Amino acid sequence: MIQSPNAMYDFLITGYMVILVFHSCTKMKRAYLKSGPLVLMILMILTVGRSYSQEPAFTGYLDHPWVDSVLASMSMEERVAQSVFITTGAGRELSHYLLIDQLVREQGVGGLVISNDFASSYSVAATTAGVVRYFRSVSRVPLAVAMDGERSDSSCIEGYWPGGPAMQDFPGPWTLVAAGHDGLTEQLGDILSGRYRQMGAQLVLTPASGIGLPSVLEERFTVNHIVHLEKGSPGPDDTGLDWITVIDADEEPDSARAKIASLLEWETADTAEINRAARMVLALKCWSGLNQQHQADPVTEVDLSNTPETGALIRDMYANSLTVLNNRQELIPLKGLDRLKVACISMAGKAPSGSGQGSLNPFQEMAANYTRMDQFWWHPGMTGEDSLLVKLEGYDVVLAGITPGNESGDARRIEDFISSLSQKTHVIAVCFGEPALTEGILSSDGLILAYGQNECTGQLAAQLIFGGIGANGKLPLAIGDSYPAGSGITTPGGLRLQYAYPENAGISSTLLNHKIDSVVNAGLEAGAFPGCEVIAARKGKVIFHRTYGYQTYDQRIDVRKGDLYDLASVTKVSGPLPGLMVLEGTGRFSHNDLLGKYVPAMRHSDKAGLRLKDILAHQAGLYPWIPYWEQTVKRNGSFKRRLVSSYPSDKYSMVVADHLYLKDRFRKKIYRAIRNSELGEKEYLYSGLAFFLFPGVIADLSGEPYEDFLYHHIYRRLGAWDLVYNPLRYYPLSRIAPTEYDSLFRKQQVHGYVHDESAATMGGFSGNAGLFATAGDLLKLIEMYRRMGRYGGEQIIPAEVMKTYTSYQFPENLNRRGLGFDKPLLDDRDGTPGDYPCPGASPSSFGHSGFTGTFVWADPDREISYVFLSNRVYPTRNNNLISDMNIRTEVLQAIYDSIPEDE
Repeated sequence: MIQSPNAMYDFLITGYMVILVFHSCTKMKRAYLKSGPLVLMILMILTVGRSYSQEPAFTGYLDHPWVDSVLASMSMEERVAQSVFITTGAGRELSHYLLIDQLVREQGVGGLVISNDFASSYSVAATTAGVVRYFRSVSRVPLAVAMDGERSDSSCIEGYWPGGPAMQDFPGPWTLVAAGHDGLTEQLGDILSGRYRQMGAQLVLTPASGIGLPSVLEERFTVNHIVHLEKGSPGPDDTGLDWITVIDADEEPDSARAKIASLLEWETADTAEINRAARMVLALKCWSGLNQQHQADPVTEVDLSNTPETGALIRDMYANSLTVLNNRQELIPLKGLDRLKVACISMAGKAPSGSGQGSLNPFQEMAANYTRMDQFWWHPGMTGEDSLLVKLEGYDVVLAGITPGNESGDARRIEDFISSLSQKTHVIAVCFGEPALTEGILSSDGLILAYGQNECTGQLAAQLIFGGIGANGKLPLAIGDSYPAGSGITTPGGLRLQYAYPENAGISSTLLNHKIDSVVNAGLEAGAFPGCEVIAARKGKVIFHRTYGYQTYDQRIDVRKGDLYDLASVTKVSGPLPGLMVLEGTGRFSHNDLLGKYVPAMRHSDKAGLRLKDILAHQAGLYPWIPYWEQTVKRNGSFKRRLVSSYPSDKYSMVVADHLYLKDRFRKKIYRAIRNSELGEKEYLYSGLAFFLFPGVIADLSGEPYEDFLYHHIYRRLGAWDLVYNPLRYYPLSRIAPTEYDSLFRKQQVHGYVHDESAATMGGFSGNAGLFATAGDLLKLIEMYRRMGRYGGEQIIPAEVMKTYTSYQFPENLNRRGLGFDKPLLDDRDGTPGDYPCPGASPSSFGHSGFTGTFVWADPDREISYVFLSNRVYPTRNNNLISDMNIRTEVLQAIYDSIPEDE
């Protein structure tokens, strides 16, 4: 109990607040006792989140005319009631609200305390706002509102902010202090303040953190007229907390009556202190603007806490907070993905429902975006723990995402498992939540602290491990003697793709999503393709990745991320071209040489003297295409038995389709046809003939099979395991989009085999077509191109080579091609849709399209990488709507249109 008239004032100045309700009027006593389980008193002793060096801002309103006027109009009973805050929220029973209605109308209580416990979804949060609106409408004096952030689940140190699920992923003190970014923290303070004002709150009550909030955040609360109070520590009284005593509307009637009776034994009260407390509450209301907004709706149409801009801010805050404590041998970020066998394990402090296996968490899902890995699960008491340890010992590195449990023995079990594993292989441990670390976890070669358990921290921790983002966080509090406060190892970022909001790359989500959705959905409605996948990155950040429609028009299988598509001519710039560039970078190949130097089969022919530069720029005079498959059939359409078999054998080893095999020596017929083909004028004419020869060139120069060379020297270094020829060797049919029903050559639905007939006659291993890819892995290659050959911290293709191949070669001939790459038109670019590929593409940009409905593009100037995959040739190639409607290039233009004009 306060002992002097100045005690309330003193408590506020020194960092504590006490709201007391005294009952001295017998009239009030009789009214209260008739009311049953009334909420009559809330005693709250609250630790302020910072130490004030001056009076709280609202104390400057203690003598405001509005405060004087309202206080003068109140009886002593009403002044007492002005200091009463009633606990409420959404999801209560009707009797609860009727009770509060009576207290607000008849006794004139001063405020509401909204509890987090009853906010379980956004719809419930909206109901909470409705509660505030209603009770404000029936109150004579504006009601103050306090949002209470206390939670029953204390295992998670985030979920700090009250206000329901929309607020649960907002970073709390650990994250904010670890990030140490005043600019981001200031923005967060404005967003939090705006949200709480939308909800009608003036007071924000949060759990004790032990470290406090950054001063810049508290300053933004003050500027925005929000009082933030951080409550004290739990204690052993009847509410479980020694720093707050609550009698609320949900208590049993008998219990409430007993407490009320004990309070009403106080027959005297300090009237000066009652006046002081009432004046304080009124000053808070006046400072917060409630004197002007009595009937204002506390919720506006826009939820400031639930926008892409806010999501991007939260993402940046968490990214800056991630703290690396161990990085032995500079294990983080992982390097040499082509040489690493990686496992990822989810370690939960409690057993999941069901088997707990097969469902990836955000950490595992994101890690799998970077390279091929095997996934595992662990929880305390699981069977087969010893055999799991043996399996994991066979990996070069194990990524362990650790979520703490509440049981006392969980930490020891996790410690034992990690300690045993660390003795056998490299472990990178990520601790989600409170950093209560044990010796076993501290023994990990890599140790990352993520101060929250949510989707964002899981995804970002994986991105940090692979160098998508760097580590900059600093430990807020010391952990033992080994890790003092401020510890934190910096690691490089931007080495590989990040995954972020468009806003993180300076693009509007609303604009980007709407534009792309509109273009793609128009194509779907027109029947341009049964389905497609679109992925795009800007500034090294994946900002858009969506699938649309189905694999086929009968709508049996949705298009899913991870489906493989036939790339058609995109193969040219994804297969032989990067191979040639790698060889050129090592001096084993030159685009200035003649074809005959590298292809013996072309020597002593008119093709031998063709310059490779001319060939790659499509102006060597080569014939556009040759239907090689026609040599396999008779005039009646049946197959020539000496060339085609229904069964594989040593002689018939090239698979063309189901139950269809070509004689291995058929390649010689292809080379002969190219050698004997007519040579035209030296002018721009697209031809794919030389791309049948380049795989052999790469194999001869490297001494490795063409496919192996690509896998080992390019794709796997990128972590792109899903760029493959003949995918049926590795993937189920359900993951591969079908293409055309081939009525001329193979007489069957083509599914899992290359669509291009000529590439099929090469056994699917051709340079003109034949590659299949997922959108995510193909984007890694295109992003490496945009970065001029660099990815994952290594120079895969020399930058000088990349610049040469992606530059115009013969602009004087109005030839828009680079070496292998397509580029924007040279003339007649007037900013209209007729500009190829689109008006926004810069002259430095480059890419290629594919007959099956694919398209890739990279723009170094605008920092864009883009992949569009579809199977528009299903079930027939006689559907060219995708080109007629310019869908692929319109999507690309939508990306450009979403970039602010001032960039």
